[in-house]
Amino acid sequence: MTNPDPKLGRLLLLGENYDTYGAISSTAVGSQAAAGISVGSDTDSPSRRFKDDVTVDNEDALCIIAAPDWIGMAVADAHYGPESSHMLIERLHRIWAKVRPRNETHLAEMIEFLRQGDPARTESETTLLVVVYDRESRQGFGISFGDSSFAVVGPEKPPRRNNPQDNRFVATNLRGSLRNGTSFTFETDPGDLLLIYTDGVNECHYRNAATSVREHHIHDVARAANFDPLDVVNRVMAMALAGVDGNPGGQDNIVMAAARA
Repeated sequence: MTNPDPKLGRLLLLGENYDTYGAISSTAVGSQAAAGISVGSDTDSPSRRFKDDVTVDNEDALCIIAAPDWIGMAVADAHYGPESSHMLIERLHRIWAKVRPRNETHLAEMIEFLRQGDPARTESETTLLVVVYDRESRQGFGISFGDSSFAVVGPEKPPRRNNPQDNRFVATNLRGSLRNGTSFTFETDPGDLLLIYTDGVNECHYRNAATSVREHHIHDVARAANFDPLDVVNRVMAMALAGVDGNPGGQDNIVMAAARA
């Protein structure tokens, strides 16, 4: 876990560093955001059949920038090895530390640029969800590949997924795969919380969304936690690890971030 910069809240989480089953590693990022990561809790999960590297059980990755005027958040969920998620998120984190995306076109250019340099020498592929939010205008935009989720939740606003989901994946050995992600926009109200997470939350019962953490669960948790980012991250992730309503949980890797709008 990188240490958050006190002047610019920033954090990079790479799954290869977090492989203790049942554990949640979480931290505040600046004063307005938080993030967490877990390998899951089920050592016999069916998700393991999509992992080619027996030395790395956790293939998810996350980065977040929490500045006074803007927020950037990105998550990636790799398959067949961690190289694609780790490389892309780490490169994006380095870029965001120096350059703020101006608009959707600029963000798309950044994402395509992540392919620069040596590609991964594996067949690893990953989902990729990237979100940028402007605090002054209370508006944001993002680009999505795959089935991770971005939602806005408020005191009277149950979380609603803002990004489209599909079965597209990106790979660092295929530059073209980083083009033409599905873009989206969103806006917020005072008191809202921005949430981003991989499908280890909403499919904690692997490939069974209906018996996993649902929107109403997240809303209940957020209200109980008074919309505190770190408390929400810890509670939602703990719920995903344990499972809901007597169903299995913790059957996939998880990264999650929350930020005050």
